[in-house]
Amino acid sequence: MPATEFIDRVGINIPDHLSANEFLSLAREGMIEEEHLRSFALAEFQSQEAEFTAYGLLVSRFPHEVPGGFFSFVTGELMKARQRMVTGLAPALGMSVDRMRSEPRLEAVRRFTEFISWVALHAGAGEAALLARTDFTLWCNSCAVLADVLAETEQMPQAVVAYADAYRDNPPEVADGVLEVIEYGRKHHEPDDWVTRSAVRMEPALRDWWRAVAVLD
Repeated sequence: MPATEFIDRVGINIPDHLSANEFLSLAREGMIEEEHLRSFALAEFQSQEAEFTAYGLLVSRFPHEVPGGFFSFVTGELMKARQRMVTGLAPALGMSVDRMRSEPRLEAVRRFTEFISWVALHAGAGEAALLARTDFTLWCNSCAVLADVLAETEQMPQAVVAYADAYRDNPPEVADGVLEVIEYGRKHHEPDDWVTRSAVRMEPALRDWWRAVAVLD
């Protein structure tokens, strides 16, 4: 079985995911308020905390150059996003990074971070890599559209548009590199039914994440 078949099995439907994105819908309707942007920034910041730990642990669990290189790259991309957060997005929204570290998490964000943490501890190399690819595919497509919509929104801070726009392109190191990691996992006795078991959960997890940041208390 070719590794590409596992990607096909996940069945990412980008149009459906975008149409279900309640935050994007608010943006299209011109209803994004500053509190929505703050909610997005905080949830993103908190999610990054779990992802740093998760992919760092995966590098430790799979130090071979194929999976280790893949997970190291993902960690590096996340750290670049964190730098954009603390130097650009958070200050533009008047948010204190120190305070963000101690803020409570929305329920959907908590579930997302627990999911990522479970993958770090229990997933096989191919499973974790396909999860990352699925995450990047959905996230990058969502942020590309969001950046375009926000760029046309009056009085939208440029830092917000820039933050979303920086996610526009799904890195080929992730989109294509996953195939090598899947092959590595299978050669090292990772069961085929493990490879897709976490990736198929990413779309609903992100759908709930976006819904949570769209709804203000």
